[in-house]
Amino acid sequence: MLGFLQHPYCSYPVQQFIRTGLSILLGSVVLYGGVGGKLAGTVTSEDNVPLPGVNIVIEGTDLGAASNENGQYYVLNIPPGYYTVRFMMIGYKTVVQERVLIQSDFTTQVDVVLEQTVLQAEKEVIVTAKRPLIQRDATSSVRVVGAEEIVDMPVVDFKGVLATQAGFTVDPAGGLHVRGGRTKEILYMIDGVEVQDPLGGEFTGTVNQNAIQEMTVISGTFNAEYGDAMSSVVNIVTKEGRDDFRGRVEFISDQLNASPYHQPGAFKYLDTSYATVDSLYQYVDLRDSLFTYLDGNADVVNKPLIPLLDLPLSGSMSLTASGRLPFPRTHYFVAGLYSTYDSPLPHGVDINQDIQVKVTSRLVPKIKLTAHLQSTNHLYQRYSHSWKYRPTHQAYTFRSNDRLALTFTHTLSKAFYYSFYLSQQETATFRGVQDKQPIYELPNHYQEARTDEMVYFYDHGDQGVYTNNQSTTKEIKFNTTYQANQHHLLKSGFTLTNYHLKTFSVQNPWPGGTNLWDSGTFEPTEASFYVQDKIEFNFLILNLGLRYDRLDPNAGMWADISQPFSWDSTTSSWVPSPLVDVPPVGKWSPRIGIAYPVTDRTVFHFSYGHFFQNPSYDALYLNAQKDIGATLALVGNPAVKPQKTVAFETGLRQALSSDLALELTVWSKDIRDLLSTYEIRHLANPYVIFTNTDYASVKGVDFSIQKRFGGYLSGSFNYSLSVAKGNNSNPISGYFSAYTEEEVPHQEYYLDFDQRHDIALNLSIRIPRKVGPSLGSFYPLSRLNGNILVNAGSGLPYTPYVDPTFRVIPNSARKPWTLTVDLRLKKYVDWDPLQLTIFLEVLNLTDYENVLYVYSRTGDPFDPGFAGVGTSLDANLNPAHIGPRRSVKLGLDIDW
Repeated sequence: MLGFLQHPYCSYPVQQFIRTGLSILLGSVVLYGGVGGKLAGTVTSEDNVPLPGVNIVIEGTDLGAASNENGQYYVLNIPPGYYTVRFMMIGYKTVVQERVLIQSDFTTQVDVVLEQTVLQAEKEVIVTAKRPLIQRDATSSVRVVGAEEIVDMPVVDFKGVLATQAGFTVDPAGGLHVRGGRTKEILYMIDGVEVQDPLGGEFTGTVNQNAIQEMTVISGTFNAEYGDAMSSVVNIVTKEGRDDFRGRVEFISDQLNASPYHQPGAFKYLDTSYATVDSLYQYVDLRDSLFTYLDGNADVVNKPLIPLLDLPLSGSMSLTASGRLPFPRTHYFVAGLYSTYDSPLPHGVDINQDIQVKVTSRLVPKIKLTAHLQSTNHLYQRYSHSWKYRPTHQAYTFRSNDRLALTFTHTLSKAFYYSFYLSQQETATFRGVQDKQPIYELPNHYQEARTDEMVYFYDHGDQGVYTNNQSTTKEIKFNTTYQANQHHLLKSGFTLTNYHLKTFSVQNPWPGGTNLWDSGTFEPTEASFYVQDKIEFNFLILNLGLRYDRLDPNAGMWADISQPFSWDSTTSSWVPSPLVDVPPVGKWSPRIGIAYPVTDRTVFHFSYGHFFQNPSYDALYLNAQKDIGATLALVGNPAVKPQKTVAFETGLRQALSSDLALELTVWSKDIRDLLSTYEIRHLANPYVIFTNTDYASVKGVDFSIQKRFGGYLSGSFNYSLSVAKGNNSNPISGYFSAYTEEEVPHQEYYLDFDQRHDIALNLSIRIPRKVGPSLGSFYPLSRLNGNILVNAGSGLPYTPYVDPTFRVIPNSARKPWTLTVDLRLKKYVDWDPLQLTIFLEVLNLTDYENVLYVYSRTGDPFDPGFAGVGTSLDANLNPAHIGPRRSVKLGLDIDW
């Protein structure tokens, strides 16, 4: 059972950590704990008299409460999902509320009226609860997406769900931006534990959509319990096991229709008779060569906990299973995902593997524990037009993310509980060329890349990059929750995080190349503390919070970043300036949120806060040797400050009918101390260093309409109008300005991801059993589900080319609008004891050519506007300038 711990891909520290965790897991019988919601309400009699002593029981759990002298009750820390709640009192009919939805961090209000009875065996009153159209205690823009909605949407992964939310923008590279923020400003959490890669600053793992119970998306402003993020918080709560054995097997095919870029017979140089985009490219399969290389060079690439499997699969396979373990009140949930997708472009491959094991149980009624093990591997190579004819000499990327989280939750009373989290995450990123070793081992393996006679495509050599970065994150987290009375819910907690970062990278490693070499080991630490009070009245909900974050980079830097050398009077020469320990930096973040329910159908809300985020650690520790001898060296700076956003929003939620609601939110963000790069010259040596000189301001309006199921139809419509301005769109813009000898912008302009209009329409139809036209006893439309997703957006900006003697405003021109229509049709078939689901998925149904990149002279994706060095028909027609074309897939689910 534990044999995998002996695998050579499992490092000793990971082995020790997992052994310790599994010892607790199996020796103590690990139980559930984690993110939960609150159930509250009032129980009265028919004549509106409060009823004390009513027993409230949440079926399928050990949770419950009794109403107080005012008929009020509450139950804390309920895992998210649908529940049946029973209200019982002697002399009154029992009321059973079915399908009561509990959501993390929110209060579900259920008020009940009990009828008196004189019968000894009274009948139960069964009521089907309706999910509230508007969340009355949400003081900011929050969207909770449930498991059913996630698996029905025609998206590739959970980030596709995020792209449909108001305020989210997708850039041409696929990065997510929230309300005009940069890509690394989103905090991702799984079951309340942060899962960022500290070196890259983003979530590099994968989450099986069939393993998600719910996903909470908070955009703009959020409570004090969340930190180290400036734009959004995405909290994914995974499923847990129940008493009965359940499972699902899902298969989704690879693209069935032929890609226009996979046509055979393409040649390197073509005459004008072949001048169509659809006839220029021939596909190169990289999957087999990559796996052959990995199998023969296991000591070169990173060593994940569970190695990436080489399965003969084209498409995606998912397996989930849950049930009871042979221990008292102990359950398990396991999920596996493996996908292999060929790129629709001339070459490229994407292979994902995700394995999760979650064990939950209960030793005693007031103690819960949980253990969650997740291992993700991702092997991919993106298409590069310049490497079109030498794809095996283009760099590929292999990422691994191994995470173990243990949680202990102790309920001391019905009003107070605390949770203790212990987690360890190991991430690794390897980037290199097949069959190439690092420069210090085999210096002749990399060959200088040279272009052909057309001076565009590489026809000799290798892409000169080699990266092997690793990080270990150990985190301790402690939270308390105390319901002081019916109106005050107090929360507080602290987090201690220790990092062990190891970096190694080489660029252009061949004789005569730049041979830029960077290597280092770093151990920064972070700590945070927060306290907040949620004050709930019928007429007002108030969130007040204060947070403190502290970072110790545990590294040195020049006392003056503009003085890398200092004059030594004893030797009468310039010597490298000494490195001075960078002191820890701490920031306080006040937060306030107000929800004002005017009626049960109308809620106003307002929120304001200061939000800080530490830059990713690659910006702090790049060029650890502080070598500025190379041409225009880029130097990391451990003394950079946390980035700051001051944000506010105000809005209205209005229920228009029993199944239709709208939300209107106006918001603004002032962003300062953004990570940037700045050129400095010292002793005629130019170098670029990371600083905090960038800034931005963003304003916008979000409008949403939500319709829950009624008349077989449900859906949502999201529209965002925003303006995002700043002096730089990404941190290394200053480096590019220095490289091209352009002036660094000193005024605000439209950012690269400034999308004026963003529209998302999501429509679902569910046809019940035996409904619609029939052929005898056969109903062809019975149990047919359909989901259509429409995403449209105005064009992103670009900088047009003009005569060099004239000044052009950056990003003063716009690309065309984009439009994507995605469809998923599902047909349910009962095959006792199994349920089969057959589905058809079509992405980009209209085959619309979405322009991602354009040439600056023309604004056209294929016409550079001039003929000269580096241009040709083959070079100009870059298929990556257009978004994915139509893709047709088939799928099958088997549930039991």
